[in-house]
Amino acid sequence: MNHNTNEEKTENPTEHRIKKFRKKGKTRYSRELNSLLILLVGFISLWWHKDFILSYFMKIMFNSFSFNRNIIINNDSVLLEIFIFFKAMLFIFFPFLMALLFIIIIPPILLSGIALNFKSLEFNFTKLNPFHGLKRIFSFEIIIEFFKIALKLFIVISISFWYLYYSFSEILALIHENFISSLFHGFNIIVNCCFFIILGLVPVVVFDVILQQIKYFKKLKMTYQEIKDEFREKEGNPSIKSRIRQEMKAIIRRRMISDIPKADVIITNPIHYSIALQYDEKKMNAPKVIAKGIGEMAIRIQKLALKHDISMISAPSLARSLYRYSEIGQYIPGPLYKAVAEVLAWVWKVRKWKKKGGIFPEKPKNIIVPSELTVIGEHKNND
Repeated sequence: MNHNTNEEKTENPTEHRIKKFRKKGKTRYSRELNSLLILLVGFISLWWHKDFILSYFMKIMFNSFSFNRNIIINNDSVLLEIFIFFKAMLFIFFPFLMALLFIIIIPPILLSGIALNFKSLEFNFTKLNPFHGLKRIFSFEIIIEFFKIALKLFIVISISFWYLYYSFSEILALIHENFISSLFHGFNIIVNCCFFIILGLVPVVVFDVILQQIKYFKKLKMTYQEIKDEFREKEGNPSIKSRIRQEMKAIIRRRMISDIPKADVIITNPIHYSIALQYDEKKMNAPKVIAKGIGEMAIRIQKLALKHDISMISAPSLARSLYRYSEIGQYIPGPLYKAVAEVLAWVWKVRKWKKKGGIFPEKPKNIIVPSELTVIGEHKNND
């Protein structure tokens, strides 16, 4: 099928298209937003646990500067002290690391519905093509990413230099304070610097979030032809479905014709409708429709009935109701039991007449069909 590749994507995406994008790992996820959340959570975690971190850090420093002759003599003691030091550092920063791990994993899933995409792990020779790599390097998206990185670096360096220059006299004054006071004072200077850096990065993050939203919805947009192709893929090709229906009807028709010799009676209209009924009182709970047809099929059913000496009776209202409200291979509707019973009673009388002779049984007249199942009008052709 030839598609117009220049056709503009003006149609809103379907649910199927959105789910397909998510399966491929294409989402509106903003890495800059996640980076900002990591910095923000790290900053809040450090500020929240600052007293605990600083007090434990001072304890480590006091222990480290105390002289112990056994540590120098015994090599095992040196390794033990190093192990204790790293264990203490891990203990200090454990809440901080857990908070960072949480913010790295959870927000991307909640904010953009990221799913695991194993297709990207598949080996593909086209990825090894250097020309494709060069094309990606000089693409518009890479230029935008480079611009964002350069802008973030400029903001971080500018704010850091500005704040350190502003606090330079305060930093120099730390040497005149005692150890504990200078440690807490220096920590506050670092925290304040981090806070201003995070504030400076907010505009970059807002710009990236808006950009990712625009790119995501632009990729999701569909052409009219793509919507038609998706509908065809989802629902099936109409021509193929029509052909399948025709084949199924042909199969049902062949099976129906082969079952007509089993019928006990053919109810007609007298020409346009023909319904073949079968009833075995030992095996069936009610009469069953084994064939039905209108137009040419109705005439064919009647010819087969004559060929196999099957009784036929004209009952227009009953024939129309049976055709409309019953299915081949199914029992007749309950409200029609009484009307069909009159017909079957006549059929059994005919069978008895064929064996014993005598006067031919009179056909039932004025067969009453319930008003809710009455069908007005006649069809000229099969469905």
